[in-house]
Amino acid sequence: MNGARRTRGGWTASAWLALAALAIVDLLPLGYTVALSVAPEEAARWGAAWSRLFDSAARFGRWFFNSAAVACLTVGFHLIADAMAAYALAKRRFLGRALVLALVIGAMMVPRQVTLIPLFLGMSRLGLDDTFLGLILPGFGDAIGVFLLRQYFLSIPDALIESARIDGASHWGVFRHVMLPLSRPALAVLAVLSFQHYWSDFFWPLVIAHDESRFTIQVGLAYLARSEFGTDYALMAAGACAAAAPALVVFLLLRRVFFEGARAGAVK
Repeated sequence: MNGARRTRGGWTASAWLALAALAIVDLLPLGYTVALSVAPEEAARWGAAWSRLFDSAARFGRWFFNSAAVACLTVGFHLIADAMAAYALAKRRFLGRALVLALVIGAMMVPRQVTLIPLFLGMSRLGLDDTFLGLILPGFGDAIGVFLLRQYFLSIPDALIESARIDGASHWGVFRHVMLPLSRPALAVLAVLSFQHYWSDFFWPLVIAHDESRFTIQVGLAYLARSEFGTDYALMAAGACAAAAPALVVFLLLRRVFFEGARAGAVK
C-alpha cells in the first residue's frame, strides 16, 4: 500500500516537473520580448523603446483603435452569422442541408492563402480596396465557427425546442431564447479564439490597407519599426507587449465561461 502511494506520489511530482518545464519553455519568448523592450540601448536609459513608442502615440493610438474596431465588429458579426447558420444546419430540416454542410467542411480544408487573390480582386471590384469595410467584411462568417457551433447545437436536446414551439415560440424565438443561452460556453470559446485571431491578424490588413490611417496595430508596428539602419527590434518588442494586452484582457474576462466550454467539449 505504501509502495503504491509512493509510486503515485513520484508520478505526480514528475508530472508537475514536466509541466513546469513546459511552462518555462513557453514563457521564455514572452520574457525575452519584455526584457528586450525595457533593456537600455547603448547609452540610452532603461525603457527607451517605450519612450519612443509613446512619442508616436498619435499613430499608435490610431492603429490601436483600428484593430479594436476590426476585431470587435468582426467577432460580433462573426458570432451572429455563425450561430444562425449552425442552428439551421443542426436543428432545421431543409433541402440541400447535407450539401451545405459538405461545403462548410470543404471550406475548412482550403488554406487561407489560396483565397487571398480572389478575395482581394473581389474587394477591389466592389470598390472596397483600402477601406475600413474591406478590412472587416471577409471576417463576417467563418466555416470553422459554423462547424464548431453546429456540433455544440447537436448536443442540445430536441425536446427543449419542441417545448418552446408548443408554447408558441417561433424559430427565431427558439434560437434567441433557447439555443443562445444554452450555448454561452461555446460562444465564449469562439469569441476568445476569434478575437485573438482578428486582433493579431497581419496578412489580410497588410494586403487590403495601403493608407497609414487604416493600418491595424500589427501592420503599423511593422511599419513603425522600419528604419534606414535596419529593423528596430526593441521598438517592435515594446509595441508587441502593448498590442498583447487587449487579447489578454478579453481572455481574463471570459476565462470562466471559456473553461466551461472547453470542459463541456472534452466531456462530449
